[in-house]
Amino acid sequence: MTRFLLCVVVFLLFKYDFDYSKETNQAKVLLGIDVLIREDFRQLYGKRVGILTNSASRSSTKKMTVEYFANNPKFNLTAIFTPEHGFFTTIPAGKYVPDDSLYGVPIFSLYGNNRKPTPYQMSFVDVIVVDLQDIGVRSYTYISTLFKVMEACSEANIPIIVLDRPNPLGGNLVDGNVLEIDKTSFVGIIPIPYIHGCTIGEIALMINGEGWLKTNGTQRKCDLTVVKMEGWRREMKWEDTGLQWFQTSPNVRSVDAIRGLAMFGVLGELRLFNLGVGTEHAFQIFVVPNVSHKKLDNLMKELKFEGISFIKKQNKEKQGYEYLVRFDIDKEIKFYTNGLKLLFKLRQTFPSLFLPNKLKSSSVEMFKKVTGTDILFESLIEGNEKKFFNNISSGLEDFLKIRTKYLLYK
Repeated sequence: MTRFLLCVVVFLLFKYDFDYSKETNQAKVLLGIDVLIREDFRQLYGKRVGILTNSASRSSTKKMTVEYFANNPKFNLTAIFTPEHGFFTTIPAGKYVPDDSLYGVPIFSLYGNNRKPTPYQMSFVDVIVVDLQDIGVRSYTYISTLFKVMEACSEANIPIIVLDRPNPLGGNLVDGNVLEIDKTSFVGIIPIPYIHGCTIGEIALMINGEGWLKTNGTQRKCDLTVVKMEGWRREMKWEDTGLQWFQTSPNVRSVDAIRGLAMFGVLGELRLFNLGVGTEHAFQIFVVPNVSHKKLDNLMKELKFEGISFIKKQNKEKQGYEYLVRFDIDKEIKFYTNGLKLLFKLRQTFPSLFLPNKLKSSSVEMFKKVTGTDILFESLIEGNEKKFFNNISSGLEDFLKIRTKYLLYK
């Protein structure tokens, strides 16, 4: 995006998205950025500040965090770092994000030529602030970008301050197998379950405390501060916070999209199903092309997932049916486990879908990276039900013990 277009988008955000002078705080939660503002940015006085953020990162009054940092007389904003999807969260998944500038400040993309800040980029700053709205799913790359920035800070002896935000899936839901170390990638960079139930601040503390930062095999730590939220409790779903959701990527426009991604994202890696990606209902539509509609309908009727409803309707192409997926937010839904149960049931009902010639090697590799193991794919293809279900929660009990050391909220 050109600098001119960036300026136009910022102008439109200011003009039409909200009127700060009339804004009242209806949120029940004070975010990390709200607390930093209340404390008058004391930790940043007189410093050259870099910030890892995007347009979804806002105060509880809906003002973008970067607006509080630009032209702030108390410190000097010298660098903006952005994750996957770019500053305005509009660039599709996996697509290159170029460097740019905003408010006359360089934007260094961490999903472009480099995914870790370079020594040159780190020379711009005395401290890095992180304000990113994570979604609570391991494969979402904001955790990986946080990890790489922490790594760079540890190597450059530069402090890092993480402004905490809610986990939109809540802080009690932990679901899925722990990523195996040899499956580390940018869609799974640390050994946590697929749904980890932590805030981004708690994840940062865990990364630092568990010695996961390494340079040439040597464990490192960074000078880390987490600015806690106020008013957030672990049982809170996003709707309980009183906060407005702003899209964090093109296909995560709502919290229901997060719930759908948590359940169907892994399935989508096999490229066998239509999940509504690219539409306004991404991860909230489920279609299995080129199978018996009667068999599929019977299968969907048999499935009994508490808190999840599949509503059948004719799809737009009139070539079959699609299922609208609805979630009951009052239920504690194990999204990952339910998604994999559905996948194995589809394997049993439509084995021809899973023949080697139907699966691209790139899709298989991505499925393994996202699940964090080879075992689930291998047992799926074998049709080995016992092996498959024994590994859906592999390593979870040990993780829960580790997790207790880093929880900031009750």
